[in-house]
Order: sequence, then C-alpha cells, then structure tokens
Amino acid sequence: MQNCGRSVKEVLRFTLPLVLTSLSTSLMFNVDRLMLAHYSIESMNAAALAGNLTASLGFFVNSIAQMATVFVGQYNGLGEHRKTGRAPWQMIYLGLLSFLIFCPLGLLSHYFNIFPSYCRSEGEQYLRIILAFAGTQAISSALTAFFVGRGQSFIIICVIFLVNMLNFLLNLCLIFGLGGFIPPLGCKGAAIATAVSEIVHILLLLITFLSPYNRKTFHTFDCKFRWQLFFDCVRTGLPLSLGKMLSLLAWFIILSIFNHTSKDLATIESFSINVWVIFVFFADGAGRAISSMSANLIGEKNLSAIEELYKLFFNINLVICAFFAVPLVLYQNVMLWFLDGVSGEIVHLYPEFRFVFVSLWMTILLDGVYYLTCGVLNSGGDTKFPMYLELSTLWIGVVLPTIVMYLTGTLTTIRVAYTLIPITGAINCFVVYRRYRQLKWFTCLV
Repeated sequence: MQNCGRSVKEVLRFTLPLVLTSLSTSLMFNVDRLMLAHYSIESMNAAALAGNLTASLGFFVNSIAQMATVFVGQYNGLGEHRKTGRAPWQMIYLGLLSFLIFCPLGLLSHYFNIFPSYCRSEGEQYLRIILAFAGTQAISSALTAFFVGRGQSFIIICVIFLVNMLNFLLNLCLIFGLGGFIPPLGCKGAAIATAVSEIVHILLLLITFLSPYNRKTFHTFDCKFRWQLFFDCVRTGLPLSLGKMLSLLAWFIILSIFNHTSKDLATIESFSINVWVIFVFFADGAGRAISSMSANLIGEKNLSAIEELYKLFFNINLVICAFFAVPLVLYQNVMLWFLDGVSGEIVHLYPEFRFVFVSLWMTILLDGVYYLTCGVLNSGGDTKFPMYLELSTLWIGVVLPTIVMYLTGTLTTIRVAYTLIPITGAINCFVVYRRYRQLKWFTCLV
C-alpha cells in the first residue's frame, strides 16, 4: 500500500473512475448549455438555472448512492465477493424511491417561478423534464459503485464515453433539428437528450452488472431489500450529502440573483459555471480517492506515506491548474474566440469575462487544494468541520453580500462576487491545512 503514494499510475487508476463518475451527469448538463449557447443565449441561461437547481436536489440522493462504493470495497477486500452486489441494490431502491419526489416536482415545476421573463418558457420546459428524471443519477451511481469498489475502471470509462457521445449526438439533432424530420426543439430537445442518455447509461451498466459471470461470481441478482444495509448506506452518506446540497443551493441562489438582475450577468455566470464545474468534479473525485487511500494508510499507521500521497496529489493538482491557466489567464483570446460563436451579441461583456477568467483560475487552484486536504481529514473521520467551514464561508462571504447588493440595487457588476469567491477559497485552504498539520485526524484513530 505504501507504493500507492509514490505511483502516479496507481493514483490515476484509482482516481479516474471516481472523477468520471462525478463528472458524467454534469458533463451532460455542460454539453446542453454550450450547444444551447449556439442556439440562443436565453436558452443557455435558462438551462443553466434549471440545471443548477436539479443538480442541487439530485446530488443529495446521488451522493448518498455513491456510498455503496464503500461497502462494495469492504466486501471485496474481505474476499466476500458474493455480497458485493447487495449495497448497489439498496441504493438502486433509493434511486427508485426518489422518483416519488422528483416526478411530482417536475410536473409542478412551473409553479416555482424561478425564471426571469426573457427565458421563462424555455426554462420551464427544460426543468420539467430534467427534474422528473433526476432519480436516474442515483441509480447509475449505485450501479457504478459495484465496478468502482472492485477497481474495474475500464468498464466505467467505456460506458461514460459512449453515453456522452450519445448525448452529444442527440443534442445536435434535437436542439437544432434534423432536416425536415425533427423541428428545432431548443431547451426541450436538450432535456430529452439528457434524460434518454441517462436511461441508456443505466441500461448499459445494468446489462454488465447482471452478466452471467457477475451473477455467478458476485451474486449480482441477489436483489433482496435489506433494511439494515440500506440504513447504513444512507446514514454514512447523509451528512456530507446534505452539506454538498446546501453548497450547490448557494450557487443556485447566486445564479438566480444574476438572472433576475440582468441577462448580461446571467450570461457571464452561466459560462463561468461551465468551466468551473468541469474542474470541481475532478477535485471532488481526487478528494474521494485520496480519502480512501489515506484510510488504508491510517490503518497501517503510516503517516509518512500519507504525507507523500498528499504531495503527489498536490503536484497533480498543480499540473491540472497549469493546463487551465493557458486559456483562462495566459491566452484568454482562446476563450473569447469560442464566445464569438454564440448566438447573441456579447462583445461588450469581454472586459468582464477577462476579469472573471482570472478569478475563476484562482478559484480552481484553491478548490483543488481544499478538496485534497479535506479528503485526508475525512479519511480520519474528521468530516463535519470541513463541511461547516465551507458552508459558513460560502453563505456568509459570498451569498449574503450578493443578496444585500441585489436588494439594495447596487448589483451592477459581477466583479464583486468574483473577488469574494477566491478570497473565501483562500480562507478555507488556510484553515483546513492548519487542521491537517495538527494531525488530530490521524492520532485519534491510531
């Protein structure tokens, strides 16, 4: 196990499926928004707002379903292979139960009144479909847990690649139309494409999960509902899931305020989210990977190997951030070139975009460090403190000032929010790193 802290190949092999699992659904939302930007700016802003709300609510159940990975890994490590399919089935049931909530919410979503008038019709169509099918994310995560918990990353990579290619092609046909066969559907087409892709995602995973080999070796057809195992999965994932949901809701409120302030602010924020969300799910996957690997090293009482592992992940994070610095800081014209292709006149927003790109890069750098450090703390059972810290700085340091500016009519630029965001990120990094250096997370278990 010590070698895992020194092997980049081993770290990437362990981290990649977790990153892709976290990124898959968000990548579909991103494709929706980016393609809708070439259809109309109004449609992109509507999809961004609806997607953020759906992600906030859906991620709560989805994050709990991901806890099945822990139980699959435990059974696999103990050699009790015939039990590895049990936890995924419990979380599949959780996903099915969530439809009892998400379907009515989707059907009644037009009563939420969250969209400004300029994009209300498009937004309500998108939200109705996406929210009704939000439970599919939890089911796909539950099935993915079986493969991730057993280290079968290749299957996950192949399925996610196929599903996202399908989503891209469906978006192309449904958003813009297909000759005389399919009329342009805009937001509604993007929502249908994502829902169909998620269903195909589940079917592909389910076929592999229930293959003759897996049924014989791992008893994956053992679909009995086990209340205690179901409760253990939910109890384990509930605190962190609730914290992440509140964090995503904070970003939804910020985007909602920008949408109701002006279309220009909404457009800048919608593009910024598309860039940020790609990296944050890398950071989230890397944080969960280092947490799992550190937990094993804590059991071995090997602090030096954990520190080496932390440094390795930190250096990988710097490489990723260096890559993001090219379009966001060094050659911003690359990003502006892409913006030239959107449907709508936004040249007057380019100075604001340049400022936001730099702020976004600083946020990406700080988020990477924060998630890695929290991953190590979580491996030692220190889970509540990082959650409370992130929620307090985000809500007090960013959301509250944005609300005050909106209510007082002083929210005329996006620069204030994008100055506060990296500042709160720096505070989070400083505080959690000090807690990491105190080693309480290590000594309390050892």
